[in-house]
Amino acid sequence: MIAIARREFFAHFGSPAAWVAIAIFLSLLGVTFFFNMPFFIVKPAFFLAREASLRWLFEWMMFLFTIILPAISMRLLAEERKLGTMEILLTLPVDEFDVVVGKLVGSIGFLLVALSLTLFYPLMLVILGQPDPGPILGGYIGVTLAGAAYLAIGLLASSWTSSQITAFIIAIAICAGMSFADRIPEALGLHSLPLLDAFSFGSHFQSIARGVIDTRDILYFLGVLFTAVAWTIFSVESRKWKKGA
Repeated sequence: MIAIARREFFAHFGSPAAWVAIAIFLSLLGVTFFFNMPFFIVKPAFFLAREASLRWLFEWMMFLFTIILPAISMRLLAEERKLGTMEILLTLPVDEFDVVVGKLVGSIGFLLVALSLTLFYPLMLVILGQPDPGPILGGYIGVTLAGAAYLAIGLLASSWTSSQITAFIIAIAICAGMSFADRIPEALGLHSLPLLDAFSFGSHFQSIARGVIDTRDILYFLGVLFTAVAWTIFSVESRKWKKGA
C-alpha cells in the first residue's frame, strides 16, 4: 500500500495536468480572494471588506475542488483499466484494498501539497491584522476532509469506466450535487430542507469553517470517504470476478 501511495504521489507531479491544475487552482483562488465577486459566492474585494478572515477563501476553495479534484482523480483507476495494467497490478502481492487505499493516500498527499501553497494567505492576515486562529484552523481541517472525500468520489467514478473523461464528468456531477444540495431549495425560492442540509458538504463545512469542530461534521466527511472507498473496492473486485468468469 505504501509503495502504491508513493508511486501515485510522484506520478501526480510527473504529469503536466497536475501542474496545470495547481496553477489554475492558485490563480483562481487569488483572483476570488482579492477581488470583488458579484456572482455565485458573492463577496467584496479583500482590502475593501477590512475583515481579517479567510472565510471567502475557503468558500471558493470548496467550489474549485468540485472541478479540480475530479480532474486529478479521474485517471487513478480508469487509466489502469484502459492500459490493461490493472490485472497485472492485482497479480502482485497486493489486494484490492491495497490498490484503492494506496492510490487514495497518494492523491491526498498531492492535495496536502496544494493546500500548503495557500498558507501565504493566513500569513498575510497575521501581518496585516489579528485574525482569530480558530476559524482558520477549522477552515483548513474542513477543506482537507472535504478534499479527501472528493478524491474518494473521483476514485469511485474512475473505477466504473476506462474513459477518464467519463469518470471526470461522473465525479463532477456527484461532487457538485453533494456540495450544493443545501442550495437547491433557495434557488427554487423555497425554505431550506433539513434532509438536504444533512446531505450537503457545504452545510457541514460551514460549521467547521467557523472554528466549531463538531463530531457530527467530522463523521459525515469520514463517512463519505469510507463509503466511497468501500464501493470502489467492491467495484474493482466485481470486475475481477466478471473477467474470471
